[in-house]
This record gives sequence, structure tokens and C-alpha cells, in this order.
Amino acid sequence: MNATGYIGATFSIIAGFLGLIWPRQVSQTIGLQIPGRLGTSEVRATYGGLFIGAGLSVVFIASSDAALVLGAAWAGAFVARAISFIIDKSRTKENVAGLVIESVMAILLILA
Repeated sequence: MNATGYIGATFSIIAGFLGLIWPRQVSQTIGLQIPGRLGTSEVRATYGGLFIGAGLSVVFIASSDAALVLGAAWAGAFVARAISFIIDKSRTKENVAGLVIESVMAILLILA
């Protein structure tokens, strides 16, 4: 695995720690409202633990295949957001930022 894989994995881990430590701030940044304790748990688990676990797995396995799997996940998020951008007419600056971030992450990891 080359440096782009480590960079992508590291960014995934950092994003995960932000989601784990500051779920309310992260949810506000991405435009989600947390309805209560269960919502907070979901943000910590999904935007926190899942991102941390996936990123750490790539770092520890240290293979292009592991980076490819995480890159495919980021690419899947990009495709789903792009579909929403068109179908739902959800053309906000947050969604544009999401598209940029997801595409960069996918490219970094897929090129690893």
C-alpha cells in the first residue's frame, strides 16, 4: 500500500474521532438533528466507531486490498449523495462539500 492509502485511512480515523467525541457538533455540521440519546449513540457509532474501525483496519492490514474496500465505501457514499443531489434536488453547500470530500477520500484509497 502506498502513501495515499495511509492518508485516506488517517483522515477516516480523524473523522471518526470527531464523530465519537463531538457527536452534536458533527451532526450539526452535516445538517442532521439528533433526536435524543439513541440518536447520539447512532452518531457516535456510525460517524465515530465505524470510521475509526475501518481506518484502523486499513492501517493495520496495510494492503492495497484493504484500502480498496474502504475506498469503495467512500465511493458508494459519493454515488448515493450524487443520486440524492439530483433526485432530491438537495443542492446545498453541505452536499457539495460532501461530494468533494467523499470523492477525494475514494480516490486516495482506491489509488493506494
